[in-house]
Amino acid sequence: MNLSSAIFCHHFKRQLENRLPGSASHLKMLPPGRILAVPSKEFSYHESAVLVILFPYQDKIWTCLIRRPASMKNHAGQIAFPGGKREQEDDSLIRTALREAREEIGIDVKSVEILGELSAVYVQVSKFLIKPVLGWLEQMPELVADSAEVDEVIFISLEDLANQANRCDKEMVTMTGVQSVPGYDINGLFIWGATAMILSELADLYQEVSQL
Repeated sequence: MNLSSAIFCHHFKRQLENRLPGSASHLKMLPPGRILAVPSKEFSYHESAVLVILFPYQDKIWTCLIRRPASMKNHAGQIAFPGGKREQEDDSLIRTALREAREEIGIDVKSVEILGELSAVYVQVSKFLIKPVLGWLEQMPELVADSAEVDEVIFISLEDLANQANRCDKEMVTMTGVQSVPGYDINGLFIWGATAMILSELADLYQEVSQL
């Protein structure tokens, strides 16, 4: 990427103010048999948010994922963004994303510049509607993971994310049995489901910004 980090941040923020690719990006990573949106306005679902951190490092832009511990009752071993369910004290989903990221990976929320939001992703199996909140950091963060909720912190570059060679289908055990699902295979790590759907929109936006 030839853009400086400051210029990239500016362009990315401007791009978020335009029409997002949304479902066009999500469909690329939608597991078979799943639906894209909440079925109806009357349908009950849980509000949640995740923090999608972006930061420059070694002439690339990176983001941060986590691996849930295998011992967890729900989402055991899954690759995800730091985040969780909206609580009563959260006056916005941005507050939810920042609070959860601080609790899970110890991020200094005062250092995070909110760039905007990506399109919401509906998780049919758990009835969660996830709002991805994009946050910018001036440098690679020093993180302290909560071992009760995070087994590993994972950094991936948006350059690798945008590389078509890193997209593939793989057989995974799902709630409905073993299925071939689309995802990202990066550095031996396979990322699929809602996380891959969020990453797909992020990758599409990154490619648009990189062409400016």
